Amino acid sequence: MYIIWTILGILFLLWEMKKTNPIKLSLAASCMFCAIFAYKMPENIYFQPLVFLGLFAVFTLLIKTVLKREQKEILKEKNLKEYIGRFAKVKKDIGKTLSIDGIGQIILDNQLWSAKSVDDKEIKAGSTVEIVSKENKIMNVKVIDNGKN
Repeated sequence: MYIIWTILGILFLLWEMKKTNPIKLSLAASCMFCAIFAYKMPENIYFQPLVFLGLFAVFTLLIKTVLKREQKEILKEKNLKEYIGRFAKVKKDIGKTLSIDGIGQIILDNQLWSAKSVDDKEIKAGSTVEIVSKENKIMNVKVIDNGKN
C-alpha cells in the first residue's frame, strides 16, 4: 500500500509544480507521510485514510499560515518604496554611519522603523528626517530639522 501512497504523492507534487497551490502541496505531503506510515505499519490498512485526512488538514493549515505571513512581508516590502521622499520623526537617536550603534529608529505612520543616516551625521530623537532610500528593512534618512529651535 505504501507504493500507492508514494505514487500519489509524486503525482500530486508534479501537479503542484505546474501551478503552485497550497492544497496540492498539502495533498502531496500528506501522501508522502502516509506512505511512510503504510511502510512502517502495513497491517493498519483501514487506518491509513484517517492518517491521510489528519495530515492533510494539518499541512493545509500550516502551509496557508506560512504563505499568509510571506505575503504580508512581500506587501510590506513593496509598500516601503512608497515611503521614499516622506518625512518622519526620530524616536531613537541615529548615530554616525560608521559607528557601532549607528542605527536608530524613526516613526512613520505610527510604525517603528530602523533607520541610519546617509550623510554620516548624528540625528537626535525628536528631529525630522526625510527618507531617501532603503536597504532591506532599514530606512536611509537625511536630517531636515535636528530638533534645535
